[in-house]
Amino acid sequence: MGSNPAGPASGQELEHQVSVNRTSRAARVKGFFRDAWLELQKVVWPSRDDVVKMTGLVIAVVLIVGLFIYVWDQVLVQLTRPLFPTG
Repeated sequence: MGSNPAGPASGQELEHQVSVNRTSRAARVKGFFRDAWLELQKVVWPSRDDVVKMTGLVIAVVLIVGLFIYVWDQVLVQLTRPLFPTG
């Protein structure tokens, strides 16, 4: 008879499944942090000068966008004021 792929697992496969399930939670957590640390070692970190430049750029863009939103809001307030009388 042929093998049945949906049938029960062989003894060797069951032993492997049991050994995988016996791995303690502490060992898995330790492995996770070890792997995370190894990945962090591969990161090419930016220089301090690059960080300062990019931070300045982010602040400048935020200020410019904020100013644009403020001006546009004031324009819309002036345009819609006649539509909503207050008194």
